[in-house]
Amino acid sequence: MPCRPNILVIVADQLAWRALPMYGDTYAQTPNIDRIAGRAGRAVRFTDCYTPCPLCQPARAAFWTSRYPHETGVLSNARKHYVPGVARSLPTLGDLFADAGYTTRHVGKRHDAGSLRGFDLAPIDGIPVDAQPAWPVNYDTLQDRYATTSAVEWLHRYDGEAPYLTVVDLQNPHNICGWVGENAGEHRDVPVDVPLPPLPANFEDADLDRRPRPVQYVCCSHNRLSQAGPWNEKNYRHYLAAYYHYLSRLDSEIGLVLDALERRDDASSTIVVFTADHGDGMASHRMVTKQVSFIEETTHVPFMVAGPDALISGDREVTHPISLLDLLPTLCDLGSVPAEDGFRGGSLRPWLQGEPAEAPHPYVVSEWHTEWGFTISPGRMLRTDRYKYTRYLEGDGEELYDLAEDRGETHTLAHDPAYADVLTEHRHLLDQQLAVTDDPFYSLSWVVDPRWRSHTVGYHNHRGPAAPMVGITSTFRG
Repeated sequence: MPCRPNILVIVADQLAWRALPMYGDTYAQTPNIDRIAGRAGRAVRFTDCYTPCPLCQPARAAFWTSRYPHETGVLSNARKHYVPGVARSLPTLGDLFADAGYTTRHVGKRHDAGSLRGFDLAPIDGIPVDAQPAWPVNYDTLQDRYATTSAVEWLHRYDGEAPYLTVVDLQNPHNICGWVGENAGEHRDVPVDVPLPPLPANFEDADLDRRPRPVQYVCCSHNRLSQAGPWNEKNYRHYLAAYYHYLSRLDSEIGLVLDALERRDDASSTIVVFTADHGDGMASHRMVTKQVSFIEETTHVPFMVAGPDALISGDREVTHPISLLDLLPTLCDLGSVPAEDGFRGGSLRPWLQGEPAEAPHPYVVSEWHTEWGFTISPGRMLRTDRYKYTRYLEGDGEELYDLAEDRGETHTLAHDPAYADVLTEHRHLLDQQLAVTDDPFYSLSWVVDPRWRSHTVGYHNHRGPAAPMVGITSTFRG
């Protein structure tokens, strides 16, 4: 094995951890992702990895730099909310590996606000694919085929002396967003030739009237949930069938990349990492896609590392919470690339080698600000080993869940006197996090026009478009 291993990172878009068989799903068929999970008995699966933000661009800018969104300044997907490029003073994964002599190559989705600096970026284009009437495809699927083709060609031809860091950034199952748009409102679903998945146990949200107002009114700030508001239960089951279909498309593309890797002479000495930028509601709490809420389905993502015996010890699971911010420091450690001070993540190498002294983190954190700038709802999530605490500025909204007893987050404990001490502890931990990372959270403002808080609570009560469709500049501030 070379002193510095080759590294292949495969990133999915909008993949919830619970959609995968390796985390307990019994409906999905993902033989190629499973190939990574069981790669020659040398893979470590992290069961509790969280995104720094359940939104594409802020999450990506964060994990390519190992800084929180409030530190990169990338707080949205843009439109009405200005997004600066990642500052040159913040080292990126590509910068560090290129400076250390690695050949750095990136194919596929970017949406990175400049955080992919240092990579040789492959062109982005689309290749037509076959589609079924029930599961239309858009640029997500077409660009995935092009990205995979580019990755396979590159893995076939690269014969440089330098080790490589290659990122294959795939869009699916993000195509589910387009599917929601195609099936907006009351509709009759196109028949499918597969059994419809069951609804999740936490489909109904009996606790919605006790949750923070930004969560109660996601349908008003998020186009996709406003489109799903009138759906019946069968519509939601078709949604899940479509989600699993796009997941299968992702898995097939990954299979092509793995096949190309295995044809290389250095395959056995290559580290393979698989993860996702954020998750998807998957009909939990009647949520579709992602926005504002920190529910498990949108913040909790897959994360696994497979590689040579010298770096990866055995076939194991790590159950302590970790963050996608750990990706960059971990890769630097595995690749013997000098890392700079200031990273918010830590190297997971001890846990990959079976030598941990303590939990990777006392807690992990996710942030929310806005999707497009039409409503602004600053929020923070803090996950400890057992509990999840969320805090929103609007209405001083708080949630507290015992994930050991209530993984579906069906009952918030924030108002339960029996958990007052636990709530206080997590408030203090959040204050500690804000101080350590110089996070201005409490000085921010929430911005929501009153019309987006006017209907009776319940996503099914939403009528008409959501704020991004109307484009009203919000005026109600707190």
